[in-house]
Formats: sequence, structure tokens, C-alpha cells
Amino acid sequence: MKKLLQTLIIFLLALPAEAMPEEQTASIPELLSCLDDVIASKSTYQAARSAQADSLKAIAQLSSGQPRIDALHQLYDTYLHFHTDSVLSTLQWIMSLPEYTTDTQLHQYVRLCQSEVFGMTGFYIQANNTMMSVRPEITDDSTLLHYYNARHSVLGWMSEYAEAILPDFSSEIHQRAALFHDSILVLEPDELNRSIVRSNRDYDKGNYRQCIDTLLNVLEKSDPARQIFAYSRLSEAYGKLGIKDQELRYLILTAIGDLRSGITEYMALPRLASLLYERGDTERAYNYMFCALEDANLCKASLRTIEVTQFFPIINQSHHEHLNRQRWLSYTLILLLTLFVAVLAVATVILWRMNRKLNQTRALLAKANNDLKKSYVQLKQANGELLKTDKIKEEYLTSYLTRSRRYLASTESLQHQYLKLLQTRQLDELQKLLKSTQMLDDEQTRFYEDFDETFLHLYPNFVEKFNQLLKPDCQIIPKKGELLTTELRIFALIRMGETDSTKIAKFLNYSLTTIYNYRSRIRNNALCDKDLFEQKVIEL
Repeated sequence: MKKLLQTLIIFLLALPAEAMPEEQTASIPELLSCLDDVIASKSTYQAARSAQADSLKAIAQLSSGQPRIDALHQLYDTYLHFHTDSVLSTLQWIMSLPEYTTDTQLHQYVRLCQSEVFGMTGFYIQANNTMMSVRPEITDDSTLLHYYNARHSVLGWMSEYAEAILPDFSSEIHQRAALFHDSILVLEPDELNRSIVRSNRDYDKGNYRQCIDTLLNVLEKSDPARQIFAYSRLSEAYGKLGIKDQELRYLILTAIGDLRSGITEYMALPRLASLLYERGDTERAYNYMFCALEDANLCKASLRTIEVTQFFPIINQSHHEHLNRQRWLSYTLILLLTLFVAVLAVATVILWRMNRKLNQTRALLAKANNDLKKSYVQLKQANGELLKTDKIKEEYLTSYLTRSRRYLASTESLQHQYLKLLQTRQLDELQKLLKSTQMLDDEQTRFYEDFDETFLHLYPNFVEKFNQLLKPDCQIIPKKGELLTTELRIFALIRMGETDSTKIAKFLNYSLTTIYNYRSRIRNNALCDKDLFEQKVIEL
């Protein structure tokens, strides 16, 4: 059972030992972020320390004699910077042991512990009176070393308490505390502890560089508890040298170590809060100071409570001012955002109206574009008709010129023939030729043939389309060897735009009556309204 409990103690002691960022490489923001996480989890670390204390209580209750005394010594060390009421209860437990009345060293040990507790809680008169009741001359080396350390600690706390209100008196007390360094060095068997004492002595003498070199060497070999002390003293030494970044770095590391160890009586975090406040980090300063005040009240450490309450109102006021500024900024941003939303809404309405007008304009443009396309098609058709008309004119002009040239040639041939007959006095032959109509008939036939060829060249499907306008039994089919009939020629001229019967009669060398008869008969045979027939012919 005893071994099991000892194993549990070792396990609980290892709980807070999480990986800490490498102090030589981690940046200040990284360390502060780590500290924020540790503060958020401080209840876990304090619970681990409380569990460690409960385990030691269990060991003490199950033990007797020296093992019980050793367990209560460890329980005292566990509660000393954690919970004042519990540490006093532990001392009362020791005083209730049978060994207390017979063991002088144990009696001296309890008196020294009481003096430490009184000094930590701010009862300095009681601490001194209790310390004076200890008789160093009858103690062994271990108790004497405890005596010197206790005297040094109590005087140190008194010096810290008087520093703000009586700086000269504080300095005097500090010098008295420094006198114990040599005595401690004589009795301290542990070399690392001796190095720490020497670094304290160098610090008190103003040898800050020597103090720093010693502590940096100690860091490489120390356990977490001594590392925390080394960090604290390094921060103070770098502060004395004016190296602010290193002062801040090691102060942060001290605060991280304190909180991870689960203690509630410490000085690093409130001092760090003051430094951050001076640097303008009001939010963190407030959170750190509030955390320190909460822990100091839990521990009932008067000195730490006084330290925190000296700065907390200032930081608290600054924090509230900062919150007010943030609140004012939030209100301003909300107002600006509201105005922006209002402007955006107005702009949206304007854009919607403009978009609606634009859509209307687009619709009008689309309609105009469609109308333009229709006009373009009509223009294209008209242009095609013009081109066709030009082609017709060109064809007929060519046909006219060809016909005129041929007629001139025929007239010239007849002139030579008549002239020859006249010269040879063949008057009878000449008279016979002049009376003959054969030449006119032949010329008329050739005229019709030229007209028919030219027209059908321009309108090759005219006969077929024309017959589609007539009743089936009234359709006009040219005879073999003919291109157009007389009726077809009349309506061919109408298709070409000539609707005057008189001109048609002259052109075809028919009487006006003949033309009227043909036109009337064909209209009467039309499938459509006879008044619309000739218009449809024109559209073929």
C-alpha cells in the first residue's frame, strides 16, 4: 500500500510538467499565448496539487513514526504556497503527534514553519516573535539551515512589503536578509542550491552579469522548482541591466512555471501584469491581475493581496476605459454599418430603377432592331427587284439594239435592191416588190420571235405560273414551234408593267379591240377575282 501511494505521488508531481516552449527560440507573443493557455487551465494544475496533498494525507494517516513525519513535512511543502489554512492545519497535525513533545528538532521545525507562514501572510510581528523562540544552538545542521533560510525569507517578505511605502527601511531590511547568504552557503550541501545562493549574493551586490551567468548554468541542470526561481531572478537581473525583452521573457516563464506547479502564492504574474500595462497591453494586464488577485485570496497571502490591490484599481480603470473605447468604437461601427446599409439600399433601389429603364430601353432597341431587320429585308428585296429591273432593262436594251441593227441592215439591203432595179429600169419588178406585204410579215414574225426569246429568258417559268392562275380547262399551251401565243404576249407585256391597252396594241400591231377582247376573255377564265388577276400577273 505504501509503495502504491508513493507511486501515485510521483505521478501527480509529474502532471504539471508539460512541454514548455524553448525559451531561447520562442518569441514573446508565443510565450504570452502559452501563458494564456496555462491560465485557462490553472484549475487543472491546482487540482493536481490538491490531489498530491490528499495522497500525502492518506500516507500520513496510514503511517506512523518517522514515515508519518516525513509525509507531513512534504504535505507542509505542498500547502505552503497553495493554501494557508491547510498549511496551518498540517502544522497543528504535527504538533498533535506524540513525537512533538519529545523531539526537540521537530519542535524547532514547527516553530520555523509557523514563522514562515506568518511572514507569508503578512503577520511580521508574529513571524519575528516565533523566530526568536527558536534556539539555533541546540539544532542540527539541517534545522539550522532551515532557520537561516526562514530568517532570509521572512526578512525578504518584509522588505517587499515596505518597498512601496518605506523604501529606505525596505533597503535596510534587505541588507539584513543578505547577511544570511554566507551562513546558508556554509551549511548547504547541494551544489545547485549553493549556486543559487551565490547568484542571490551577486544580485544583492549589484553583480548582475555574474548572477545571470550563474543562473543560466543552473538552468541546464535544475529541476522545475529551481528553474522557476532561476527564471524569476534572471528577470530581475535583466531588468536591472535595462534589457527589457529578456526581463519580460523570463518573467513570463516564471509565471508559467508558478501556475503549472499549481501554487496560488506568487509574485511573477502581478509584476508581469504591471509591465504589460506599461506596454499598453491593458486587456492582458487586467486578466493577469484578476487571476493573481483570485489566487492570492484563495491562498490568503496578505503580501500578494496587497501587491495586487495596489495596481488592480489602476489597471481595472484603464481596462474599463479600454472597454468603453471599444464599446464606443462598436457603436460607431454599427452606426456606420447602418448608414452603409441604408446607402446600399438606396443605391439598390436606384440601380433597380435604372435596370428597369435599361430593360425598357433594350426592349425598344430590340423592337427597333427587328424593325430595322424587316426594313433591311424589304430593302434587300427592293434592291433585288431593282437589280432584276435593271437586268430586264439591260436585256431589252440589248435586244432592242440587236433588233434595230438587224432592221437597219435589212433596210439597207432593200435600199440596194430597189436602187439596182431602178438603175436597170426594171420598174415592173420594183413595183411588184413595193406592193408585196411579205417583207412586213416576215419582219413581224421575227419581231415576235425576238420578243418571245427575250421575255422567256428573263422569266423562264412565266407560262407555267401564268396557267396556274387560270382554270384548268382554260390554260394556254403554245403550239409546237411557238414560244408564246398572242394572249401570252399581251400578259407578258402586262407582267413587264405595261397595262395600257393602246400601247400594247401598237407594240404587238393589233387593233385596240383585239387587245380588249383578249384581256377580258382571259380575266373571265381566272381562278381568282378577275379584278385582281392582272395584279397577280404583275407579281409573277
